Amino acid sequence: MKVAFCVLFFTLSISLSAQSTFDPSCKLLTSGSYVQDKNFYLLTVLTKVPEVRKLLSNDQVLSSLLVAQKSKIIDQNQTCELDIDCMLEPFFFDEQLISEIGARLSLLAQREPALLDLIRTHMRRSGVFMRHAGHSDPDYLKYAWEDAANGLNNILETYGKGRKGRYPNIDSVSYSVESRYYKRVIRTVVFSVENNLNKHTLFFEPSLQLALTLLDINSRDEAGRHEPMEYLENRKAVEYIPTINWEEYPYAVILQPGHGPEKEGLPLSPLGKMRVKLVAERYHNRLAPLIILSGGYVHPYQTPFAEATEMKKALIEQYGVPERAIIIEPHARHTTTNFRNAARLMFRYGIPTEKMSVCTSTFDQIIYITDPQYQFDQRNMNELGYLPYQLFEKVSRNDVEFKPLIISLYADPTDPLDP
Repeated sequence: MKVAFCVLFFTLSISLSAQSTFDPSCKLLTSGSYVQDKNFYLLTVLTKVPEVRKLLSNDQVLSSLLVAQKSKIIDQNQTCELDIDCMLEPFFFDEQLISEIGARLSLLAQREPALLDLIRTHMRRSGVFMRHAGHSDPDYLKYAWEDAANGLNNILETYGKGRKGRYPNIDSVSYSVESRYYKRVIRTVVFSVENNLNKHTLFFEPSLQLALTLLDINSRDEAGRHEPMEYLENRKAVEYIPTINWEEYPYAVILQPGHGPEKEGLPLSPLGKMRVKLVAERYHNRLAPLIILSGGYVHPYQTPFAEATEMKKALIEQYGVPERAIIIEPHARHTTTNFRNAARLMFRYGIPTEKMSVCTSTFDQIIYITDPQYQFDQRNMNELGYLPYQLFEKVSRNDVEFKPLIISLYADPTDPLDP
């Protein structure tokens, strides 16, 4: 796959505020795996920038850690039998190791121009690490590494060992980790990593290969589905956006959160159908030139239907909404990420984020979002660590005004199905 680069270069005199600025024209690097890139963009850029890859591969401290890990993987594969904890143990990064690697990366960022250029050219401008934007370059890199390491550990725990996640009914491992069958699968996966150890020259590569393989064998590729959306299902909308006269509309977008059915084989739930009707009415009344349909492959467990794509079909076929007016966001799994992911697309697609937008849904969801007793803000803080929106007036039982916040661009490696 062809790799696109951010052709921006900065001098050491650039201020921290300038370094921290998201640039929507910056094209993200790609590894060839959208699941990897969306979960572990740091590891992608460390791999894909040749000067940095060589620097890290030749670093004595980091290379010695890799040598020790390879030796441990080989040794334990000879003795673990079908003990999953034993087989996976060499691939985890404990707190001390995470800290040691973070300190080394921070030190290298202080003295190696190639690494500093990577931070400023590929990381800061990407927006992916926005939560750390206020930190100095060395700390920025260190915190991004800590996020990635914790994300790798989380995948090993959840899809290797079977630990229950935040939403186990929809995000859990696909097999019984106690079964002999799954233990044999894990052993086969670990052996496949061992077979490739001679190809790995970066300290995180064995763990990254294992984590991505665990997601694959559990059919948990949700993060990469429909990508790259701007060239596929959202292409017509992306092409339409520069032609819009925003002053003709009271809102920039109408955000429509999905509602997944509880019955298997049902593509669109009754509440989902009612939400489609509401958003179609508002579009035809010219409240906004664009609709963002947000909702992934959520209910029931491992459903083949994405809420966003099913709502798009209904809007086009039943309500005559043109495809160019529809942006799908088929990754969100909860109301919190409906707002977050919609905000990301607004910033990346060049939709005016200073203009008010409106979230339209059935009254029960609008109450959940706006009524203090449900503590929606607190849920966002608990699960995301920040608010992805600024809420304004509830203008009807079905509508609440909002503006997206740029912190939403931050990608969270500890939520692998929708980072």
